[in-house]
Amino acid sequence: MNVLTDSTSRLLSRWCDLPCSPIASSIARRWVSGMLTSWKLPLSSANEATIAELTSELVTNAVQHAAPPPPGSSGIRINVRAGATTIWLAVCDHDRTLPTRRAPDFLAESGRGLFLVEAQADQWGAVQHENGKYVWFSLQCHGGAQPASAMPPATPSGCHER
Repeated sequence: MNVLTDSTSRLLSRWCDLPCSPIASSIARRWVSGMLTSWKLPLSSANEATIAELTSELVTNAVQHAAPPPPGSSGIRINVRAGATTIWLAVCDHDRTLPTRRAPDFLAESGRGLFLVEAQADQWGAVQHENGKYVWFSLQCHGGAQPASAMPPATPSGCHER
């Protein structure tokens, strides 16, 4: 895993490979929480809970809806970044099909993931790239304006590079 630290912009970034398995969202939540704690960010309990929930939703969607990865490839990769004011997280998978948000059926057991992401994240989106796609969200956590460096790149470096 790589750690990037730039003392001038305080951009922290870390990657994690996950299995394409029902346990992936649990692993992702614990890993992201551990990263944010290790970076000693001043996050509120509400921010931590929102980040955990949104991470779980995006990873669960990748496990349930994305095509399986090619043999020998990592299943799912996640990237968490912390800037001066914003937490940004991307979930990468090998399926180029972009997700679509549907009207939620509040009586159904599933189907509200992207509705919850849209309702709780400051921004979110999905981007196709050569080896699949990534779905991302950002959440303003530290006050102040969102810096341009917190916006998603065209393809985050490391998103299923071959």
